[in-house]
Amino acid sequence: MTPLPAISATAARGADAPVALDAPDQALFSEAVLRFSNAVRKAHGRAPLRLDARLSRAAGDHAHNMARLRSHSHVLPVKGQKDLSQRLHRQSLKFRLAGENIAQDKVFRLLGRPISAKSDGCRFTYGDTGQPVPRHSYASLAEQVVNRWLNSPKHRESLLSKKFSRLGAGVAADQDGPACGDFYLVQAFAD
Repeated sequence: MTPLPAISATAARGADAPVALDAPDQALFSEAVLRFSNAVRKAHGRAPLRLDARLSRAAGDHAHNMARLRSHSHVLPVKGQKDLSQRLHRQSLKFRLAGENIAQDKVFRLLGRPISAKSDGCRFTYGDTGQPVPRHSYASLAEQVVNRWLNSPKHRESLLSKKFSRLGAGVAADQDGPACGDFYLVQAFAD
């Protein structure tokens, strides 16, 4: 994976807190995704995106529906929110061009390392060190997912598009997913 460019020390207040599983702070996650996305865009000579609350609401709704339905998809059988266009129109968002990146990730920050087969409830340890595996913070989750999108050609195209000027992001948790839960993540763009 391509390492992300360093971002300034002005990370959003609270971004190092573990992501709340029952009601994630959408504003905190959106701000973290914006900061990492803009760091990537700057490193590639692109203009920064600005946060759009309506895009974030649409992204958050889609993340919630993906978690509820346990479906990692751009299209869901949800009335009035079937696809990106419907979700954006539902927020009264005006746009000529829009795009969306989605992802699914574990609640725990696995870092590609082996995890001990023994667990105590929803507490895990790294198999190589025995150290506890932490849950994702808003910052670590945003950094990891932006890095994954950057390293995927289709997602990278949206992330670095010169045609987009606005961004929104959303997160939802399925606490009953395997290994103590999954996050469903959405990044929405518009011109």
